[in-house]
This record gives sequence, C-alpha cells and structure tokens, in this order.
Amino acid sequence: MNTYIPLVLTAIVTLSTMIYTAYSIQLWRTTRAAAEISRQAVLSNLWSELNRYLEILRKQEAPETDFMQKVSNLMLDYMIANLLSHALEKEDRNFEELQHRLSTLISENEAAASKVSWVAHFIKRRKPR
Repeated sequence: MNTYIPLVLTAIVTLSTMIYTAYSIQLWRTTRAAAEISRQAVLSNLWSELNRYLEILRKQEAPETDFMQKVSNLMLDYMIANLLSHALEKEDRNFEELQHRLSTLISENEAAASKVSWVAHFIKRRKPR
C-alpha cells in the first residue's frame, strides 16, 4: 500500500501539470487576440481624435487642414486594409459573401473604386471564385 502512495501522488501532479499547460496555452492565445483588439482600438481612437482636431482646423480655415486630411485618409486606409487582411486569413463565410458582393460593386464602378486605396488593396488580396 505504501508503495502506491508516491505513484498516485506523482500521477496527480503529472495530470495537474498537463491541465495547467493546456489552460496556459489557451490563455496565451486569448491574450494575443486581446492585444490585437487593443491595438486596433488604440489606432481607431487616435484616428477619431485626429478627425476631431481636423474639424477644429476646418473651422479655423488653417493651412494645414489638407495635410491633416491626407494623414487621416492614410490612417483609415491602413485600418481597413489591416481588418481586411485579418478577415481574409480567417476564411469567414460571412466575409466571403461580403467579398463577393464588394467584388461585384467594384467591377461595376472600377473607375471610382481604383481611386480608393483600401479598395485597391482589397482587389489585390481577393481570392478568385
């Protein structure tokens, strides 16, 4: 009987370690996803503040308004392109439907669509049907 006690305790510790490892990996993945969400939120908040500042500049008719508008547009293009890239990697069925509908809209309005940089990014990255 006394020889089984260390064996049982070792088995319990081993099983606990395996469970701890599995949950640690799951927590690590969740933390990575949360960090990505936080990065997107920070960028979105920064873009929002930039647009608020841009409205103030417009009211003052400041000369740097055009430059700040271009910066705002670049940030928006980056955010949308980044979101599209992540959606393309996940192979989401809802996104595939959006992708198909957007492709149809783009093909109907190619001249206008080519002027919007994130749409051009979408065209380059889309998968053939």
